[in-house]
Amino acid sequence: MSGAAKADIRTGVLGLDPRTHLASFLAVGISAMLVTGLLETVLLQVVSAVYLAGNGRQRLAIKACASFAVVCGLSFLPLSGLYGVLFVSVLHMVPPFTVGCAFFSLSPSAIMCALDRWRFPQGVIVGICMVFRFASVLSFEIRSIVRGIRMRGIFPRALDAIRHPALTYECVYTPLVMRSLRLSSELAASAELRGIEIGRGRTSVYHVGFSARDAVCALVVTAASAAIYAMGVIA
Repeated sequence: MSGAAKADIRTGVLGLDPRTHLASFLAVGISAMLVTGLLETVLLQVVSAVYLAGNGRQRLAIKACASFAVVCGLSFLPLSGLYGVLFVSVLHMVPPFTVGCAFFSLSPSAIMCALDRWRFPQGVIVGICMVFRFASVLSFEIRSIVRGIRMRGIFPRALDAIRHPALTYECVYTPLVMRSLRLSSELAASAELRGIEIGRGRTSVYHVGFSARDAVCALVVTAASAAIYAMGVIA
């Protein structure tokens, strides 16, 4: 069995513990709140994208960088009121969000087991796993709804959806709510079958535990975030 296959079986591509992702997220998030310069924010986004790509989410890392570039461009527009502040705030939120997307490379079972070892409340653990589960499914559901609308000929052209925003909202939002309710029922039944309310410590078929690889990754991300912040302070 190859090294890549072994890593996939453990958890994610790099085989990192979920708590390592959490530590990296906190390190980048704190630095993103402290830095003020555009160059430092861009460097944080580069570190975050490299971290995410290293965990097997290369396409998601590219999308995060594209979103960062769009928000960065919007922040330079001469907007009145709080719109300029809003875009600058969102710009600083993109790097920690990019690192947080590394959780999508893990199994929910590994996340729940790791957080249970840190004595997280059961409601918090279940809520986190539900968020990741819905986030990965909603995009597929929205694409299915759009395909269904096109097949029925409701909006023959994309411009028609812009001309009739109320009808667009009704045709997309209502099916999405119904699909979400169905998904929530299925997830609740699946959680009951998998022992979501078990009182004893949770187990997982995936590897959950710290190793030298976790220590190296956490130290590298933390050192890079601290160096970027220090560079902004010295400059």
